[in-house]
Amino acid sequence: MTQPPSPPQPIPTITKPSRGRALIVSGIALVIALSLGGLGVTAVGNDSTDATAGTGPAAAATPASSAPPAAVPTTASATTAPTLPKYATPTKRDFTLKVKILRKQCFGTAGCNLTYRIDVAYRGAGDLDPDRTYEVTYQVKGAEDPIINTFEVTGDSASVQQEEMASTERSGDTLTAVVTDVAEF
Repeated sequence: MTQPPSPPQPIPTITKPSRGRALIVSGIALVIALSLGGLGVTAVGNDSTDATAGTGPAAAATPASSAPPAAVPTTASATTAPTLPKYATPTKRDFTLKVKILRKQCFGTAGCNLTYRIDVAYRGAGDLDPDRTYEVTYQVKGAEDPIINTFEVTGDSASVQQEEMASTERSGDTLTAVVTDVAEF
């Protein structure tokens, strides 16, 4: 007895990937390449003859114009270093000093004894570093003897003496102060 022939088996068909799936995979590859800084596009277009001739894989991956590709937003910590605040370095021209007379005792034509304080104003172009201290040397003019003293400046505060003393030759003499030096302490 012969067996009847078995029905023919269907031949397995080879399925082609759909065009939509290929576009999705290409899109994902493009996003990954752009997020890595364009490394994927550069690797495809290493042959300079293809890129300049406008043919080949590099021409298909790069735009025809010479304009750079659009930037993809990235996190600031990954691409740029944090910016440090820039502080000014003070000079003697950045300070204005006023002599504030606190007490005055005069002796007719013999002159006066004065108690005063220096008022400091910083007029520099930028803020001063709060982590650095500067020593400011100044001279008081108009007294019988030259007076030279210092104060310290850190950030936006100055440490001046609350009271200083001087004598003048005449009751009409006035005291002025000028900065003579500024150095980092």
